[in-house]
Amino acid sequence: MYKQTETTPTAALSNGVEITPIATLKDDHGGVAHIWVDDHCYVLGLEREHQDTSESAVKTVVKPTHYIFREAFEVLKTLPDLVAA
Repeated sequence: MYKQTETTPTAALSNGVEITPIATLKDDHGGVAHIWVDDHCYVLGLEREHQDTSESAVKTVVKPTHYIFREAFEVLKTLPDLVAA
């Protein structure tokens, strides 16, 4: 079960773009999820290991997910409305 924890200051997507999470959730099995804002929308992503072929190394990156699990939904309900600029 995921629980909201202290928000991680930054995280990286698999394409190298750095995000600034506004909420972070962790579970008892090492799973980490982040919520951030992109183009005036909330985005939910999960941390995954990613093989970086250019460096021959495994990195932890955030990959957006289409699935909104219950605990993330509860956190999303507490976030402020997003207003288009």
